[in-house]
Amino acid sequence: MPALSVRGLNKSFGTFALKGITFEVPQGTVCAIIGENGSGKSSTLECILGIDIPDSGNISIYGINPQENIDAHSLVGVAFDSCPFPENCTAADLQTILKGVFKNWNSTLYSALIEECKIPLHQKIRTFSRGMKAKLDIVCALCHEADLLILDEATAGLDPVIREEMIDQLLNFMQDEKHAILMTSHISSDLERIADYIIFIKDGQIVFIEQKDLLLAEYGMACVSSDQLEYIAGEFIVRLRKQAMNTDLLIRNRAEFSKRYPDYSLRPASLDEIVLMFTRGKTL
Repeated sequence: MPALSVRGLNKSFGTFALKGITFEVPQGTVCAIIGENGSGKSSTLECILGIDIPDSGNISIYGINPQENIDAHSLVGVAFDSCPFPENCTAADLQTILKGVFKNWNSTLYSALIEECKIPLHQKIRTFSRGMKAKLDIVCALCHEADLLILDEATAGLDPVIREEMIDQLLNFMQDEKHAILMTSHISSDLERIADYIIFIKDGQIVFIEQKDLLLAEYGMACVSSDQLEYIAGEFIVRLRKQAMNTDLLIRNRAEFSKRYPDYSLRPASLDEIVLMFTRGKTL
């Protein structure tokens, strides 16, 4: 049973629409949705969470339909890129509030994480830095014994040290093989460290779903002249972008390409480059 299953999700937002969004988040895995701004990443998460109601499609969380059984939402911890908590509260006040909201609130874990993350317990949230608010948001998501975390740009705008702390907490969460994470992020280094699967979305549609390690091992970037381009078999070219003097190529089957064209310069493609080529590049 997957932690999350999304089947045929459709939702119209006027001129923009999610079209047939279908994917699974297996237990014990971290899945990342990537794509440019406005591609449908956050809209997909909001439909999963019930913030927006889909026009059609099916969603299940550990086999439970959240539209039919509200208990499904207790299995989900959520953190966004902005802190949702009352600014006049302290972290201590927040625990009192959340203990009344979540029946499985873990006070011991909350206290331990607050101390570990060096979050002031009796200081007003309005005085916190952005990084401190982000840490508090993720700590709260971890402390009501959720099995699935949904994170929307939760580490955006944080300095590298705080991001590293947050990734460490997420890796600790994933020690339980029942747990799973669905996240969006523009920070490719975070995804390359933590993600198991990459879901690429463009214009409200999923373009591909791949294992991250296979994706990074399979794809490469080549910069070729117009003469060199003529000799390359089309089966290798995923996307191309013509520049003033040369053409950038996103190549599949990197190892075989290097054997076939040993004189061509080829290097591994980063997640950022893959997103750029699928977003701005063209097919043959």
